[in-house]
Amino acid sequence: MINSLVGSIMNMTADIYIQQNAQTKSGNLDREWLYSFKISCKVEPLKSGGALNRADNKTFMTTGADDYLERFQLKMKSPVQLSRRYRVRNIRNHVGEVAFVEFDRYDKADMIFDVTSSHPEIDPLGHISYYETTLARVLIQHNDTNNS
Repeated sequence: MINSLVGSIMNMTADIYIQQNAQTKSGNLDREWLYSFKISCKVEPLKSGGALNRADNKTFMTTGADDYLERFQLKMKSPVQLSRRYRVRNIRNHVGEVAFVEFDRYDKADMIFDVTSSHPEIDPLGHISYYETTLARVLIQHNDTNNS
């Protein structure tokens, strides 16, 4: 059970979307993201060492086609363990402001993140204190099949 001290530190919220596969009329399978629930959490950029790491934790790399890819990771603490089939978006602080937005888009939409891992953190008495989840920014931020 999540203790009250850890719960009081989780002063942010995030929306969780679950992946569902749907078949189109032509027989193709499409992935849809359906809103499922909202969680309390604490989110911060994942710090990583190295000479190529920038202060804002964004890293850029090139692909074989000389396209630049932006990589941005977060660490989330929450009372719920998250599946890799989930997506996280609409991360807000305690007063309801969106914490992570796409500044390069005209609509300044909130960032969408994939769950890459999730594991429990155990207190000294052997109880689960919270779950720590690693989130990675989705490369394609315009999710046309996202049913909000």
